[in-house]
Amino acid sequence: MATSGGTVIGGHRLQSGPASPPDRPGDGLELESGLGFRLSRLTRTLRADWARQLEEVDLTPPQAAVLRGIAGRPGCSLRALARTLGAEPMRAKRCIDDLEHRGLVESAHRGGDRRPRALELTAAGRALARRVDTLVRLQELHLDVVLGPRRRGGLEEALSVLEADLGLHRVDRSAATAPEEPLNPMDHSSTPTKEH
Repeated sequence: MATSGGTVIGGHRLQSGPASPPDRPGDGLELESGLGFRLSRLTRTLRADWARQLEEVDLTPPQAAVLRGIAGRPGCSLRALARTLGAEPMRAKRCIDDLEHRGLVESAHRGGDRRPRALELTAAGRALARRVDTLVRLQELHLDVVLGPRRRGGLEEALSVLEADLGLHRVDRSAATAPEEPLNPMDHSSTPTKEH
């Protein structure tokens, strides 16, 4: 967002420096040199690869994220799960409805009252979540081999700084039904995206 005092990005106001802006588009930073462009391109490529891997278990990336989210927080509410995934509640509900229809997820009111429904995986859902976890572990091992421990540690540190700057905080896994902050936002477009 541009303002008279500079541009605001991630809650930080950037002041214009002594260098003048480019006279015409393209006179500044090369497209492929921009960190944002490179991160976006890398994310799109990883999402597409993840979607291909999930085809073998007949899941979309958002469905896999929901299964893994419920497996890690049994009994969580729809709203808490949506916050964890960084998804809109209605989008998460559609995904849960699809998984319920397939017999992978079940939900019930807590204590028979009108409080939010508790989400649980069925036996088939738990088995499928284990298969997805195997795919995730294989992907993580691949990243370990490509990056090595030093580069991976540096990347994780850089990602943590960017996540914190954008308000994307890691969740407290011990609080299954507490209001969680998003860790990895689901894409809000109409196409499925990569979510582990």
